[in-house]
Order: sequence, then structure tokens, then C-alpha cells
Amino acid sequence: MEKIPFYLVTGFLGSGKTTLIKRFIERYADSKKVAIIQNEYADVNIDSHELRQTGKSFELLEMNNGSVFCVCLLGSFVHSLADFIHKHQPDLIILEASGLSDPISISQMISSSALRHLIWLYHTYTVVDALNFRKTIERVGRNTHQIRVADTIILNKCDLTTESLPDITSKLLIINPYAKIIETCFCNIELNSRSVFHFPVSVIGVESPESAGRPNVDSVVIKFIQPVSLGNLEKFIQKYCLITYRIKGYAITTNGLVAIQTSFGQIEIKPVADNHFNTEIVIIGQELEQNILQKEFENLCKQN
Repeated sequence: MEKIPFYLVTGFLGSGKTTLIKRFIERYADSKKVAIIQNEYADVNIDSHELRQTGKSFELLEMNNGSVFCVCLLGSFVHSLADFIHKHQPDLIILEASGLSDPISISQMISSSALRHLIWLYHTYTVVDALNFRKTIERVGRNTHQIRVADTIILNKCDLTTESLPDITSKLLIINPYAKIIETCFCNIELNSRSVFHFPVSVIGVESPESAGRPNVDSVVIKFIQPVSLGNLEKFIQKYCLITYRIKGYAITTNGLVAIQTSFGQIEIKPVADNHFNTEIVIIGQELEQNILQKEFENLCKQN
């Protein structure tokens, strides 16, 4: 079974996550086998009823009580998801995470032995409520974390806010300087097969996965609380950027916090002004071993 692309949709409560997933369903359910995972802290999932109103066919796995991001319940979720994948064998999987969730746990979950041969983390969307941006960014630290790990930030409800959109965008780029930001109303973004199913050319040789199959991709997460010297961090990034597809995240260095982004040998490491206190780096490539990479990074931190 080929690895399935896994999409993570995050965002604070009421930002428009379910509306975005409806866009995916409406665009792809007729041609692709779509699987949706919804995770809420409440016992009852109201959003699933809204998705059903699209009238489209898709597979749904509901995991309530915040089980995706609760350590005590995570093992149960991993096995439920593995069983779900084996049963339905979808073309893509979208996880709508609770608005109170910490998204970095998802990459660690995907690296588990039960899932790493089934799925790979392809893209992370974070939906930001432009109308209530100031309230959530000042009061909810978890929302900042969701923005920090996004590949694409969807700035939603732009028609309702009286705040300056350029000002909001500037603040978002301070938190995540590498994210693509799309301004929308009702999460009405353009979706096409290239944006949803496009893989690196060096992986498949062509731009269409339909003709070449999905790549065998792994993702791992490096987490650590000790700072690393900037020189040792650069050494680590330079080594792995040449043999991986992408490295992204944040690292606490002895010189302060930096944001990291690499793609096919191109490296960007920028200092950022933030109150983030842990190193969290996502590495995407082939034949990656979580324990080996984590241990190597920890050893570099000890050499400071």
C-alpha cells in the first residue's frame, strides 16, 4: 500500500476550519476517495453534520474528547486511525484538529510504528479569524503555536474585520516568516489537483502523481528544550538538507530563537522575536529514523 498524503487543518474555535474542509470535499470527493478525521474536546461532534450537508461521499472518523492531542488517549487514536486506513484505503486524509489543540503532536503521531508506513504529513493549514485576530492572538497562546507550524495560513473573514489586513499579515509573518498567507472570505481558496496532489519533481520524476504513484516519504519531529549553538545547528541542517525534501521549524540557540526552512538544498535560518521556548523541527524525507535524528541533535546541544 502506497503512503497516503495527510493534511492537518488547525485554527482557533470558529475560525472556519470546517468550511475549509467542505471546500476540499466539494472539489475532490467526486474524483478521489477522501477521508476526514474530526477531533473535538466535546462528547458530541456538531461539525460532522455540516460536512454531510455537502451531499458528497467521504469517509469520516470521529474522535472526540480531544483524543488526538491527549497523551493518555493518543495510543488508542493511532490504532483507530491505522484500522481506518486499512479498511477504507483513501487517496488523501484531512484531520480537522480541535481549536484548542497543539499541532506539533501530529507529526510525532505520524512517526509512530503503526502509522509511518501508511501516511506522511504533506501540508499544514492554519485558519486565522481576521475578525477576532487581536483577541485570540493576545489571549490564546495555543493559537500562536498553530500559526507557527503552518505551511499555509488562511486569513479568513476578511470581509468582516475593520482591522488593517496588511497589519495582520505583518504580525503573522513575525510569528511564521515562511508561511504562505491567503486572504479569504468563507475559506474560498482555489483548489486544484496540482496544489493538493503535487509532489517534489525529484521524488517522482514528473509533476503528476496519478502517473507515477505517491512517493515513499517519512516525517519526523525533533523536540528539545536545551539551546544549541548556531554553528552546530547550521552543521546539522546542512547535513540533512541535502538528503531530505524539507526541514522547517524553530530552534532555541545560544544566540536566541531562529526560524528554519530548507527545500532541496536551499537553506534559510532567520532570527525571530518570539516567546517560544522549545526547539521543534519537522524533517520530511525518505528512510528517516526518529530516534537517530533526535539523539544526534541532542548530542550537538551537549557540545555547546
